[in-house]
Amino acid sequence: MREEGRFAAGTPPVVSSVTVLFAALGVSVVTAVSVYTLSASVLGGILLVVSLLRGSRGVFTLGAGSLFAAVVLAGLLGVAPIYLLAAALLVVVAWNVGHNGFSLADEVGRGASTARVELVHAVSSVVVLAVGASTGYGVYLTVVGGQPVLALAALLVGAVALLVALQDRADPADNSA
Repeated sequence: MREEGRFAAGTPPVVSSVTVLFAALGVSVVTAVSVYTLSASVLGGILLVVSLLRGSRGVFTLGAGSLFAAVVLAGLLGVAPIYLLAAALLVVVAWNVGHNGFSLADEVGRGASTARVELVHAVSSVVVLAVGASTGYGVYLTVVGGQPVLALAALLVGAVALLVALQDRADPADNSA
């Protein structure tokens, strides 16, 4: 295995790695309702640490899968939907940011300054996933009778407006900025 400084070649940059580990910790906290869910989430966290230190995408995928299994087990044990959505959001954030970190490591290596790119990716991922989770939770509340249909319509209009605004800012063909 090649070494680049203190880290193995192919290991994701620090910002991505820290984001992944904080998301995994969040999943462990939210799903800690039984020994089984806690075991699955801790195993996932350990696998993520090993994969981030060794630069192994395969072990990373196993770790994210173990975190997902913890969320599924928590759902089977009756955890409230809002907590399941939060845990699922954190699993997807960990997986998405981690794979982006591996891609950055492959493309530019660890020597390049990638903190800004990593932060933009992480924040935009969280925003998009939070909008999706909020919309899904709004639909859930409407279906079970917890909120009026007007509240759901307002949430959907707000989500569409946010996505349109983000699309306008990210349009590379727009040179007016």
